[in-house]
Amino acid sequence: MTEFAWRIDNGQADRVHELFLEAGSISAPGMTLNSREEIATTFGNRARDTSRVSRHLWSNPRYEILGQDRVSVTTVVQTFMGSLTDDEELPVANGNFIVGDSIDVVQRDADRRWLFESRQLKVLFAPPKPA
Repeated sequence: MTEFAWRIDNGQADRVHELFLEAGSISAPGMTLNSREEIATTFGNRARDTSRVSRHLWSNPRYEILGQDRVSVTTVVQTFMGSLTDDEELPVANGNFIVGDSIDVVQRDADRRWLFESRQLKVLFAPPKPA
């Protein structure tokens, strides 16, 4: 989970797919990705958008063993995000803040690496909708 967030927040979103099983999935409001290939395409596009600035924080992990090599981890996720225009520099004015629960299922692969089988984000708090 930390590596997932770090890659997105540090310009390496194009490597997020490496953290997933071949049939891995991500679901969040407005987004459903159902394979490592779809994840690679979507997060590759995100990596090319250098105007996006984000920081993902997670806490309060709750682990549930699903099998010998499979675990579900539920965490509270906080995401701060913004965009820079061509003439702006950091810091970004903050106003986009999301809090939710991330339900992740991880599985050990044949090489004994823990990879995401699925990530699901349930948003609980979001920025106000424009009037």
